[in-house]
Amino acid sequence: MLRMAFIDVEGTLTKFEFWEEIANYVEVGEEIRSLLYRGLAGEVDWFESFKKRVELIKGVDKETVLRTSQKLVLPTQARELVKILKNEGFFVVLVSGCFREVLKKSLTYTNADILVSNKLIFKNGKVYGAYMPVRNKGEVIDRFLTERSFVLAIGDGGNDIPMFEKADVSIAVGNNRKAIEYADFNAKDLDDAIKIVQKVLENDMKIGKGCTHYQEALETV
Repeated sequence: MLRMAFIDVEGTLTKFEFWEEIANYVEVGEEIRSLLYRGLAGEVDWFESFKKRVELIKGVDKETVLRTSQKLVLPTQARELVKILKNEGFFVVLVSGCFREVLKKSLTYTNADILVSNKLIFKNGKVYGAYMPVRNKGEVIDRFLTERSFVLAIGDGGNDIPMFEKADVSIAVGNNRKAIEYADFNAKDLDDAIKIVQKVLENDMKIGKGCTHYQEALETV
């Protein structure tokens, strides 16, 4: 059976958030932040919110966009999580609604198999638009699956819910209530997520919705 892991990048593997950072460089920064927060909370359609944010950064210099990636810091736990999964035979897919130009170091640092993300379109050195293949993370999973696939999904926000709904096991990292509601497990941070993954793999757990942290999950089997 093919084992696949789909892991969100921003907010899950790193605290970096592109829209938070780019908002510091533009006059419409507060509008961008509002659209971001409402999308993460599941209050508005994520893709529609995303398209509006792209419109708001049209005309921004490519140099400014790339400068945001300097703030992208990935902890050692991100690499450890991917290593554990690959050692267990998982094909690891990093999934993000952000842009490849900004997040590409996440692929090389973690040694994941592939990064699936959106891509900015530049014209005369300025943002002109975006190529957006990641409209729905559940659809991303569909592109990879075969009939005999086992899917693990890890994310932190409302936009990760379509991924959770497709997964055999899902882990919400952090305190987003909407994400926690749809996930099998809630990890407080990456360290906790690693422990949950290890226990799931070691104990072949039966999954019950709403488990928080691996200690509680163990009590359900």
